Parts: sequence; structure tokens; C-alpha cells
Amino acid sequence: MNRHLHITLVGGQTVPVYQGIIYDQPDYVIYICSEQTNSSIELIASATSIPYELKSLSPVDIKDVEEYLDFLKSIIQNYERITINISSGTKIWSILFYDYFKNIEKAKIIYIDQNNKIWNFKTKQCSDHEFITDIQNYLIILGSKVNNFKKIENFDASDIQAVKTIEEIRKFDYVEFNALTQSLSNHSNLNEYSTTQGSLIKYDTEEKSFYLKLIKKSGTSKECKLKSPNIRYLLLNTGWFEFKVANILSKWNHAKQIILNCDFQTKEGALKNEVDVIVNTGKKLLFVECKTQVYNSTDIDKFASVIRNYGGLGTKGILITEVDINKNVLEKCEDNGLLTFCLNQGNYMFSPEQMLYLKLESEWLNINPR
Repeated sequence: MNRHLHITLVGGQTVPVYQGIIYDQPDYVIYICSEQTNSSIELIASATSIPYELKSLSPVDIKDVEEYLDFLKSIIQNYERITINISSGTKIWSILFYDYFKNIEKAKIIYIDQNNKIWNFKTKQCSDHEFITDIQNYLIILGSKVNNFKKIENFDASDIQAVKTIEEIRKFDYVEFNALTQSLSNHSNLNEYSTTQGSLIKYDTEEKSFYLKLIKKSGTSKECKLKSPNIRYLLLNTGWFEFKVANILSKWNHAKQIILNCDFQTKEGALKNEVDVIVNTGKKLLFVECKTQVYNSTDIDKFASVIRNYGGLGTKGILITEVDINKNVLEKCEDNGLLTFCLNQGNYMFSPEQMLYLKLESEWLNINPR
């Protein structure tokens, strides 16, 4: 007799299908799908590497489902244990499969909600499970793929020191700093640029370092030299702020894996969308938009769209800024279901870092409890 059969209903949401198999670790899987959902099964099957078969059923024809359930009698008697995952699929399938298997002693019926709680419909008990071991693999199950990114582990102490130096000189004169860094960012062939005020930025291609000199209208100046493994990313395109946020989140006790500067590309290889930081907590993904300040509220709509398209229903997004967020942007974030946080939100009891962790734990870890 075979040991363990896993029967899973496959609807529009593929994540609980994958999660059920990872949790159950069966010897064989039967995917119950429709013509509309069978295309996603190959993706799940390749990620789980467990022998399987497909059964295509009508999503609404009760008789069709009942005939197949009757056929299953001869199959299930060959297995010691059976698990039925009703998390996905149509409501008709869920009802009929539950009704059929509820009185079969060796059958376990499970449902996985968007907080990764696994419900046993027979015992009425639930348990937690961490399904996400790797961000890239998990995104593939969602039908997404991040092509280019930076790992938090690839930054070192000199990168951290560079961020502190960048923040210091930036505060000396924001306008001149932005003029210099944006010029090199917008023109990748440029290694040197100066403003009409005399401020200068210069990149040493051999040493892979930057020299900056900012001159105020009053004539006072401040200069620095910047060198670290990721200095171009940090200095240009506000990468320093993305890394600062990622470094804070890396110390959160729920963070298992963090990647930055994540590019989602089209099949042709063109850049489609970018996510500043992605955090893996083992149970869910957190997409992070990092902005020193928000100039255009349409950026919020774009970020929310990226989460929906690439992160799935269980993924949450947060906007983290350097300065206070204005009322219109806060309302736009609320409308899109996004969390917000400003790094100057600390008080006499908690640091900004602690405030951020508390916010995430209270408002995010228990979203979508269905």
C-alpha cells in the first residue's frame, strides 16, 4: 500500500496550493484544476518535485465533480493517509470535496489562510508554518521573477560609514548635493560635474571612489571622499536611503532575508518595475518603498500596483520616508492599503527603529486573516 496521497484544488490563487504540498510532504499529488487554471500546475510541480497527475473538472458542474469523487474511491483505498487541500479552487469544489472526505477516517482536510495558518477542518485546530525559504523561488510560484537585486549581506562596514558621510554632506546643502548626484545618475557616461556655484563631484574610475565638494551661496564649503564596495549605488539614485532602511529592517527579529534594488523585467529583458527593498519573514513578503520625501502621489498608485501584480494577496507594502508624509499622500496610502512610516517618528520611549518594528508587528503580521 502506498503511504501518502495529497489532493489539492487549484484555482486562481496558487500560493496555498504550493504551501499545502510543502507542509504535507506527500508521496503523490493529484491536482484538481479547470482549463483556466491548469497552466499554473507545471510551475508548482517543478518547484515541489513530487510525482503528480492532473484532473481537469468543470468549475461549476456538480455532476462532473461527483462522478470524479466516485471514481476516487478506487484510488484512495491504496493509500494509508490522504490530505485534501481546499484552500484554492471553486466554492463548489470545496463544498463537495469537504462533504465527501469529512467522514473518511484516514483523510485530513486542510485550509491555509493568508496569514499562513493551516486549519484542520476535522479537528478545528490551526497551526503556523513558515513556507518562504527564498524570495526568488517564492516569487516564481507567484508568476513573478526578480532579475537583478542586491543582497544585504553584500554590504559591509565601509558601506555603512559611507551612508553616514553622505547624510552629513547632503545636509550641508541639499540643492547642490542633488544637482551633483542627479547629473551623474542621469548621464552614466559622466565622471565629473560642477555646478554654476562651483560645487564639484568627481568619480575616480581606477580607485572607484567619489570626491565631493559642496559650496554654499555664502562661499562656505564642505568636502569628502567616498569609497566602499557599493558606493555608486549608495551615492546615486538615493541608494544610501534604501540601504539605510534595509539595514534597519535587517535587525528586525522577523526578517529572515532582505534584498534591495529589485528589478522586475519583461520577457524581452526591459526594466518593467522596481521595488526598493523586499523583506522575507518566512511567512510573508514585505515590499518597501523608500523615499526621502514623496513629490508625486501617483508614485503611491504605482507602488500599490507593483505589489498586486508581483507580490500576491498575502504581500503587504510600506512607504518609509525621511521626512514627514503630507496628508494627501497618507490618504493615498490608506486608500491603497499601504502602511506608512517616517524615520523621524521616534519619541522619548522608543527609537525610530523600535517604532517601526512595533508598527509592523501590530499592523502587518496579522493582515488578511481569512
